[in-house]
Amino acid sequence: MNVRNKTQNKRDILLVSLLFVIMGGVFVAFRLFAFSEDASLAHVYYGSSNEPIVTIDFINYRTIKNYDQSVPSGYDSIYPIINEQEYTITILGDYTINGIRQEVVIKYDYGRKSVQIIEEQSPNNICSREGESTGWPLICLPNRIRVEFETNDEDFTV
Repeated sequence: MNVRNKTQNKRDILLVSLLFVIMGGVFVAFRLFAFSEDASLAHVYYGSSNEPIVTIDFINYRTIKNYDQSVPSGYDSIYPIINEQEYTITILGDYTINGIRQEVVIKYDYGRKSVQIIEEQSPNNICSREGESTGWPLICLPNRIRVEFETNDEDFTV
């Protein structure tokens, strides 16, 4: 009976090891091949809206404001603020410090087709630590801002 348990333990260890190797291979393949296509558009969403507040067009090198963000009275600016010289978009997030909503600054790069959240205030500043993305969605909570990429296979010239 003792020999049988040892054999079964060896099989279990082999099976678990094999599962880890397979899962590692799937993870590496997903990281290498998922979101590997160049993005043609990046959509910046605020709140639970399904319509982007700003669209970044990497093909035509333009930034499109789809609508103005509704902000409480007392704020001097109209959000989003698009700075074409610095390639930044400033949106008013939902996170408050002393009753004041905080700004989220998003930097985009047409050449690299990338987006990065470079400035924001939140408890752990996680979204500004996510780094530059060329295809992975960026989610900024508790500011309720997200960036999603869109690829379009028809955007090539012959």
